[in-house]
Amino acid sequence: MEFKKAVKSSAKLRAALFGPSGAGKTWSALAVGSGMGGALAVIDSERGSASKYADRFSFDCVNLKTKIVEEYVAAIKSAAPR
Repeated sequence: MEFKKAVKSSAKLRAALFGPSGAGKTWSALAVGSGMGGALAVIDSERGSASKYADRFSFDCVNLKTKIVEEYVAAIKSAAPR
């Protein structure tokens, strides 16, 4: 086993938030995203529930209708240029 000098490299955040209904997953994701700077885009699969935080955070939002994989993929691709 050999130790090497640590070097900072850029990487994209990989995170998962999970918990029961009402635990604060959406709020936490918006708070973390806001703290990182830049634009935020939310894919809302719960009938517009993320929009209740629009007075606290600045973000774009799309509401899913069918919750099928293809719809998620299309939403992610749509958010990518942001």
